[in-house]
Amino acid sequence: MEPIVINGKAYPMWSQFVHMKGQWVGGVLEDCGDNMDRSFGFTSAATTITDIQLLPNGEDSAMFEVCGKDFTCGGDVEHLGVVVGEKGWMTFSGYGGHTFRIKGMEE
Repeated sequence: MEPIVINGKAYPMWSQFVHMKGQWVGGVLEDCGDNMDRSFGFTSAATTITDIQLLPNGEDSAMFEVCGKDFTCGGDVEHLGVVVGEKGWMTFSGYGGHTFRIKGMEE
């Protein structure tokens, strides 16, 4: 699989999610909020994954997005990472402590 190139930069890790989105579409996207959300009692919200994209973000970066039926989660790749999470889930953490996670279709 060739990495997706945006604004002259290759994004191999993020490209893998886009190339293999078939294993995620139809699964669950769960928004766990950020530190402020959690301090106000927000727990989480879930929706069905409809797409995974890597898009230009300004002139020198890219935006990774997991699109859901009811909402979308993502972030600039400069501020988003994959972190340790619960087994069976892929967990992402971004700017301000925002976390979201995805789980593929149940077999």
